Amino acid sequence: MVTVQTPYQPDNYVMIPACCYNGNQFEVLKRKYPPMFSPEEARLDMSITITDVPRLNKDGSGKIEVTTGDAATPAVGVFSATEQRGVLVFTVQQIAGKNVGLAYERGTIRLTWPAQREKVYRANAMHSNPSQEPEQDVDIPHKVLDFACGSLPEFYRVFFENRKIMGMDAVRPQVMPPEKQIEIHRDKFNKMNWEMGKNFYMVGTDRTRFQVWQPGWVGGAMSSYALMRLGGDSEWQRGIQTLDFLFETQAPSGLFHGIVDHQGNVFGDGFDVPGADNWHLIRKSADVLYFLFKHFRLMEQRGTPVPEAYKSGARKVADAFVRLWNRYGQFGQFVDVFTGDVVVGGSTSAGIAPAGLADAYRYFGDTEYLRVAGESAESYYHEHLCRGYTTGGPGEILQCVDSESAFGLLESFVTLYETTQEEKWLRYARECAHYCSSWAVSYNYLFPAYSEFARHDMKTVGSVFANIQNKHSAPGICTLSGDSLYKLYRWTGDELYLELVRDIALTISQYMSTKDKPIHSWDAPDDALRGGQPIGPIKGTALPPGFICERVNMSDWETARCVGGVFNGSCWSEVSNMLALAEVVPLLA
Repeated sequence: MVTVQTPYQPDNYVMIPACCYNGNQFEVLKRKYPPMFSPEEARLDMSITITDVPRLNKDGSGKIEVTTGDAATPAVGVFSATEQRGVLVFTVQQIAGKNVGLAYERGTIRLTWPAQREKVYRANAMHSNPSQEPEQDVDIPHKVLDFACGSLPEFYRVFFENRKIMGMDAVRPQVMPPEKQIEIHRDKFNKMNWEMGKNFYMVGTDRTRFQVWQPGWVGGAMSSYALMRLGGDSEWQRGIQTLDFLFETQAPSGLFHGIVDHQGNVFGDGFDVPGADNWHLIRKSADVLYFLFKHFRLMEQRGTPVPEAYKSGARKVADAFVRLWNRYGQFGQFVDVFTGDVVVGGSTSAGIAPAGLADAYRYFGDTEYLRVAGESAESYYHEHLCRGYTTGGPGEILQCVDSESAFGLLESFVTLYETTQEEKWLRYARECAHYCSSWAVSYNYLFPAYSEFARHDMKTVGSVFANIQNKHSAPGICTLSGDSLYKLYRWTGDELYLELVRDIALTISQYMSTKDKPIHSWDAPDDALRGGQPIGPIKGTALPPGFICERVNMSDWETARCVGGVFNGSCWSEVSNMLALAEVVPLLA
């Protein structure tokens, strides 16, 4: 065991990259997946509320015990505002095939081997761990950084600069040429993601059940932009038809319906909770607002006039965000899609909305859009980022801390700097990028020999954890290219931003199943298991060419059987890869 004592105060900020932020000391609701608030629980002044994940108690008591598989970087950090001091303890992933344990309790950081966990996280809940192996006395490689630190932004700067300090393998994979990737994406989307002559959409694991349109978040009105840039005449026309369909789904509030099935029926984002039928995840409309102007700029660059109906629709959604801000001083997390009223407040769900509003100002020249963009981004900076967490980007995690809202907020700071040239936005963007780096895997995880990822020699560096509830990394940022990091590199000359965007953008396509190199799912026959544990190769159904599953399972949150494996599904990571191919990869050659 390695023990490192840090200056203890109950309000110390405790961080395990992609696993724990501020000790996860928030309100807790224990819910099965997918978790959702009830109307009785919904409040405008909602305190940050998370699900039953590894965490300290709200008063700082208790302990967190996880393994290195739960972290984007094997590390534990503590920031003491009282003593103006930061401590970061880095270690390696595993020793002799077993992960190292990461633990924190009352100022003490512990590294154990094998990992010691009195409780394990499974299926959105903590459970006792009767099968825990006894700890052994071994030399656990580690490095300790103990430094004067006046703020959380300074703490994350030190982390950003040292996250690869242990020298573990971080070589990026060899991937197929971009032209081949584009060909596979185009073929797959035209065959499997073109819905009845209406729109490009994302498809889930069961195409008969999940064959629906969702704007934003998982790729709706985002994949169309990428395909219009990467494709030919067919993709261009289908992209335009997708925008036609998008504006058909715009509600009277100016926001967009969160789910539309193939028959045109609209649904809310409340997961069938009674009374939440009209709830709309505000992140979805924020994503759409931002990507509308990407579409418009592309159309004008290629000599296609933007229809007045599109411009009117863009104004309507921008105006909806202005009304939200003027009335509530926030954008909330869930709003009534028909009235535009906030029903669940708080969170950084609409972190990308200031970017969309800044673009609306640049496009329409209305200074009201820029005012709200600046005020809301300033609020997100002080009330969220400076507290060391952003929350509520995905729609099925309550308000767990997540990477998606953080990368959306980064896009906002970068866009505001482009728009105004005010230096504070560049500073905020750099600080946000340092925080975002804690979600990106900094090394190549050693997968168990029985796993599909070991068979393919998958490299995890640059994959991105989604949130503290769904404890997997994923191929790419949900759902962005990473070009904001490249812009930071261009503006500052800091090579670490370039390294980070290369890690993220250049590794996604290795997770793509192809005809020549199919990736098989984990639905293997039971004879590959003994007592629920793998005893041989897990090799189930071959994913169709072009499928990229979101799972990069380093954690055993879905049991050891699923480490290094995927379900048979097509996910938003395909859109992330297309966006990277459209916006970033050509710049990294």
